[in-house]
Amino acid sequence: MIEFPGTEQEVRQLERFLNATEKQPSTPELDDMRTRALAHAERLSNAVSIGFAGEFGAGKSSLANMLAGADILPTGPQHLKLPLVIVAYADTPETTVGWWDKEPKVYSGIALEKAAADNPDFISVGLNTPALREISLFDLPGTGALDETYKPTLDLLKFVDCAIWCTNGANAWRETERHLWAQVPEELRANSLLAVTHADLPHVSDALDRVLSRLEKEKAGMFRSVVPIGTPVAVRAMAKEPEPDFALWETCGGQNLAEQVLEAASDRRQSDLDAARKDLSEHFMPYLDELTGDKSEEPEPDNRSIQSSLGSALPPLNNPILEDWLAAIASIYEDLRDSSDIEPAAFLQSCQEIVEDFAERLESGAEIDPEADWIPGEFEKATDLLLLLQFESGDAPLKDAIGILAQLSDNLAWAGSTVESAQTKTGT
Repeated sequence: MIEFPGTEQEVRQLERFLNATEKQPSTPELDDMRTRALAHAERLSNAVSIGFAGEFGAGKSSLANMLAGADILPTGPQHLKLPLVIVAYADTPETTVGWWDKEPKVYSGIALEKAAADNPDFISVGLNTPALREISLFDLPGTGALDETYKPTLDLLKFVDCAIWCTNGANAWRETERHLWAQVPEELRANSLLAVTHADLPHVSDALDRVLSRLEKEKAGMFRSVVPIGTPVAVRAMAKEPEPDFALWETCGGQNLAEQVLEAASDRRQSDLDAARKDLSEHFMPYLDELTGDKSEEPEPDNRSIQSSLGSALPPLNNPILEDWLAAIASIYEDLRDSSDIEPAAFLQSCQEIVEDFAERLESGAEIDPEADWIPGEFEKATDLLLLLQFESGDAPLKDAIGILAQLSDNLAWAGSTVESAQTKTGT
């Protein structure tokens, strides 16, 4: 099972940087860093986009339906002319009609025909499908390299992180397709797949080995891998009752394609994560340290032990709330260090209770710098995250919890305290 890299901690650090620098005087250096931080936060907060493209009749919409787990996109010869259709996650099914130059319109449920009648630039369909939390599907309009339809396709490909070019197995990877795909940026080609569709048809399957051998030789610099798929068979395999026909799902290519798509998306997410971490460690966090006068050296996140994670934010003078916070988490840290069989749920619940208590304490705003008014919100979000972690299994939730506590410690260390000044004013 391919797992997507977690991004919550990095997004929180990016938000911390953006909040802390929001009121700083504008300089070319800071403006550039804030632009990069915003781009990182937006990319890491959104699903990885997978684009489906190909010439007319290549079966790209059928493939998108299969991976979405819902038969929502029209396939085969049809009169419904659609623009770019985005299939993404939503709590309740809805259809959004969008234009590049005006406000969108939203219909409840799946309403492609109604949406198409509005002549939109794009349509977004929201489905409550768990897989769509990590990836979103972009079904691009069909194209032909001998007319002008390929130009919009090339323009739309700039919105996707990975792509699947669908080629009809009956006449796979024609010169017209090669000519069009060669115009796609190299970065996108390197993280894209060539799906050989209609592999279930007899006249295609009989020659499939020979076709795949040719395509493997030609994929260099064009695709990361070549994947044959019999889409109708894959759909039937997953629709079997009382449970899917997993053997058929594997033999028709469905399993291989799904894994290849998730691997490509995961690699793209990891690349984005690495870029954000590099900027955080080399630019954003050093800038914050300089801004706040924090010259203490902090170990690299990847090599940080549990103990150093919790102790990374040393309490400055006159910061009572940070001292109380570190004292509160010290007890649960001791339990974690001294016990080899600590119950994860109990540990996570203790973390949640402490964070919840401090979130209530911070609501008054009297114990932190007025410019750090975003910190109570960080504690509230951390409370929700720690609650969700209690429903997960394995060691990962414990490590995530330690990371959350360490980040909150850093936040309180940066925020400082206004208690001393308040006492001075009241004469106590």
